[in-house]
Amino acid sequence: MPTKQQIDHAINEHFDAWNAQDQARWSANFSDDIVFEDPYGGLLKEGPQAVQHSWENSFKNGDVWTLECLLKQVCLDQAALVVRSTGSVDGKPVVVEGIEIYTVNDSGKVCHIRTYFNPPEGMELDPYFSQQT
Repeated sequence: MPTKQQIDHAINEHFDAWNAQDQARWSANFSDDIVFEDPYGGLLKEGPQAVQHSWENSFKNGDVWTLECLLKQVCLDQAALVVRSTGSVDGKPVVVEGIEIYTVNDSGKVCHIRTYFNPPEGMELDPYFSQQT
């Protein structure tokens, strides 16, 4: 079971590296068997390729997204967060708020992420981050 300090570090590293646009640091924060359910109801994304594709699909076409943790609760090996993501789609500003659940393994690496969010009405996010219908 990871310690609360390991979980806090993994979550802080996730947000800090992302917002600094430090892909190498962000990617190193994940276990090799990472599973993304991003968003829940979409296609499962697994392993190092999922980390790479999540980064590439978030920052393509010069888009920049920043993440802000509004609330965090840690229980056992998981952290539940309320997150605000601010970015742009097709040159239009977008703010998405959602709930994200992170599981951290005994090595202090993020091994599972499940996100719950919907794009603003009338907007579609990159298909990589779409729910299946």
